[in-house]
Amino acid sequence: MRSSLRSLTALVLFVAVHSFSIGQPYLSRATDLSLSSSNVQSSTTGSSAVSSNSTTTSGSSAVRSFRPSTPIDSELQLQLLSFYRFVPISNPAAIRDALFDQLILIPGVRGTVYVASEGINAQFSVPVGDQLRSLLQTFGKEGCLPFDAFEQNPPNMGDVVDSNVSTFDRLIVRTRDYILRDGIPLEDGDAPLDWSDSGTELDAEDWHEQLQKSNIQLFDCRNDYESDQGTFQSAQPLNTKTFSETWSVLDDQVKSDAINPEEPVYIFCTGGIRCVKVGSYLKNKLGCKDVRSLRHGIIGYERWASDADQSLWDGENFLFDKRRSSKEEPEQSDEES
Repeated sequence: MRSSLRSLTALVLFVAVHSFSIGQPYLSRATDLSLSSSNVQSSTTGSSAVSSNSTTTSGSSAVRSFRPSTPIDSELQLQLLSFYRFVPISNPAAIRDALFDQLILIPGVRGTVYVASEGINAQFSVPVGDQLRSLLQTFGKEGCLPFDAFEQNPPNMGDVVDSNVSTFDRLIVRTRDYILRDGIPLEDGDAPLDWSDSGTELDAEDWHEQLQKSNIQLFDCRNDYESDQGTFQSAQPLNTKTFSETWSVLDDQVKSDAINPEEPVYIFCTGGIRCVKVGSYLKNKLGCKDVRSLRHGIIGYERWASDADQSLWDGENFLFDKRRSSKEEPEQSDEES
């Protein structure tokens, strides 16, 4: 029941941000949605309090970071959340700077944001209340970005924890070549895969119901050390060491008829991001007609299963356990690379 109330509270906050024009106690909204590097300059890093604790690097993986000098109020509770969106970004550096300049205005926010030409990927801990509302608005349709990060999916709300629980110790916003490295082999002349065409996402309840059908094609898209810790009943692991091995395994599965492209193919991963690329590859490269993935991944399913008091999951969720106690940048894995 306590988990249900916390999830409901987070959902109400998200709906409120997206349905109404709320106050902006910590935000100065950007009005130029084209965002060029020259017109996105920090109005806050001039203060000694911010500049003395902030770091900026350069290059393709340039970082803007800020380590707060004072601890979070011990009476506050922190919402853990994560989200991603695949969307073309013409100037990742400008988006990085715009986000950093907005996020440092929100007291107590900590976490990591990756920005690349293919989209954004973020993980946060943020105090519940006005700070959480401000964070959601920063990335929403009324925020500082030229797109709504939640247009296709709401954020994946994790646990609500006490402020003395170890989470992130700083805010990091960085550019990268990809929000998820994939290693997909492309020959000369091949067009990049369309991440918007990756199949159908199923909510946890629908996923649970459909997995109880007989003889379904269900594939665990994580690496072998993750699958070894736990997986769905009847799932077939791909047994990869890294995400870049996925494509040759899938090619072999189709060639050997282990995957029937004419029948529904079910895929899952930790938080959903890997399934976007796997789903697109299955549809656009291997000709699978019906690809279905688990919305918000195992993390979302475990939350639903806890409230529903039923589950088809056996074992532990390897990466989720790491994320709950991560410091600085999240532990590097395929899900976050």
